[in-house]
Amino acid sequence: MAYTTTIKFILSGLAVALVGNVAAAGVGLNTRDQNPMLQAYYLPSIDVQQDTGWHFKHSLFITNTYQNEGNANESLLIDVENYRYDFSLAYQTEHWRISGTLPFIANDRGSLDGLIEDWHDTFNLPQGGRIANPDNQIVLSYSRNGQTIFEQTRPDSDIGDLSLSFNYRLSKNENASTELGVGIELPTGSIESNSGNESTDFALWLSTIGKPTETTTFYGLLGLSLPGKGGQLQDYLKDRIWLAQIGSEYDFTPNITGIMQFDLHTATIRDTELEAFGNSMQLQLALQFKNWLNNYHIDLFFSEDIMVKSAPDITFGLRLSRISFK
Repeated sequence: MAYTTTIKFILSGLAVALVGNVAAAGVGLNTRDQNPMLQAYYLPSIDVQQDTGWHFKHSLFITNTYQNEGNANESLLIDVENYRYDFSLAYQTEHWRISGTLPFIANDRGSLDGLIEDWHDTFNLPQGGRIANPDNQIVLSYSRNGQTIFEQTRPDSDIGDLSLSFNYRLSKNENASTELGVGIELPTGSIESNSGNESTDFALWLSTIGKPTETTTFYGLLGLSLPGKGGQLQDYLKDRIWLAQIGSEYDFTPNITGIMQFDLHTATIRDTELEAFGNSMQLQLALQFKNWLNNYHIDLFFSEDIMVKSAPDITFGLRLSRISFK
């Protein structure tokens, strides 16, 4: 099954980077909208590192989504469990950083459907049509004016599009810094498996952090994504997608940090009334455990769609990060 392949890929990636002796000190959550129909398109994220040297990151996202929308001209059904593993490598100096991320993307049947339905029942949360829909199936379907635009009804997995970025630090003092970033996403994925758009995407962003107290950090990112005209949605994509992230970190102890972050982006599809392709806002909540597990940082986090239906129902995340060597 697709998730078994994903786990094997993650374990092989972990074996690459178990070296070094200094833990990385990053700021913010490197997250994005995990809508499975949009994962082939480049949406950059906050990635500010404070320590120089080589950085490794291993990120796993597990997303369960059921969404059924429609109107006179459009119909959308997303019923899927999506797995995404990102392996990231970066080199940081005092003023600049170059980095690359290679994802592995799998769409599978919803093995967590029953658990999420029980969770909603326990806390009297709306099911959003889940109960009436069969569990453990996969359907990704978008139709417009009677024409099927996007469709997937069987599990699949593949390498995604490789992204490369360059960040330059514009200013820095003891309590604040600002960086300019540019990025490109290369067509290493596949339209057939919905892991890539077989086109080249570009992005530009500005990120900043500030530390008003010893235990509190605020940060933000404002960016612009320019998706290439590829993938199953190529004829309906917006030319420009604006995105932003705003967050704060609080150090409960020297080794435990709480993180709250809002992820926002503008509509991705032209002339649509569907919320899944419109303006989006998510809330990310995380705990970061520093210098645990052989000097790795461990991030445990989950996201919820603040603007309902503008992003997947829920995403669980796990990240291991560190500096491997100077």
